Amino acid sequence: MKIVGRLLTWMILVTFVGGAMGCASEHLRSDELYTDDSDFRIDADAEIRDTTEARQVLDVVYHYRQALVNKDFGTLNRLVSEDYYDNAGTTSTTVDDYGHGELTSIFEMMAQHAEQIRYEIIVKDVQVDGLRAHVDYEFQYAFQYRIGDKETWDAGSDVNRLEFNREGDQWRITSGM
Repeated sequence: MKIVGRLLTWMILVTFVGGAMGCASEHLRSDELYTDDSDFRIDADAEIRDTTEARQVLDVVYHYRQALVNKDFGTLNRLVSEDYYDNAGTTSTTVDDYGHGELTSIFEMMAQHAEQIRYEIIVKDVQVDGLRAHVDYEFQYAFQYRIGDKETWDAGSDVNRLEFNREGDQWRITSGM
């Protein structure tokens, strides 16, 4: 009887530890998602829990990147919430703040002047809290643009956070573009 008791205890322990370890390793990885787009990756060190919501939010970021490089401003508009608001990275002034209404003129300016857009995203973190979410990522960009007869490139890298709200059955960008 002691052997059976120990065996049951051992089986329960193995099931519990194995289950807990299995849950701990269920993180999203680039080699599982978005394999057709080498410019959209999940950082190898990121520990993004593999949930339906995290995948849905990542899909919005993925489509955001694709729409940006393809200058598909119709898709970009569909990804953005009517409640969109951004302070352009400055908190000491509201002079450069913009909302959903101003995005149209920003998109039009890009359409008129950007010849090529390269934009690489490496996702560092995804956090979902109820109807709100955010994605932290590192990006590298290069824009070839023309103003008048002058054609030039601008390039760089930075980190950013896109924020989202769940609106019905869609996640929409509320800040960070």
